[in-house]
Amino acid sequence: MNRQAVLDVLNSLEVVDQIGGESPYILVANNEENRMKLNAVGVTDETITRYGDDETFCILALAFSEGYADEYRDGKLVLWWGGR
Repeated sequence: MNRQAVLDVLNSLEVVDQIGGESPYILVANNEENRMKLNAVGVTDETITRYGDDETFCILALAFSEGYADEYRDGKLVLWWGGR
């Protein structure tokens, strides 16, 4: 699986709610379109479901927990160390 391809999709999704601080999250709609985009780069529905509910899922938690990103910088999820 190409981590950068997954990050490109995650970073392209429209954010519906987000907050920073000690308990940050970045929520996107849990809809067929977003799932299909992620499925196309190898992220399964089961993985997506672990990070949300019927309405939204957290791309920040998904990216960090699944090893796709290790930084959130300038409004984007990025992989600094794991991809080198």
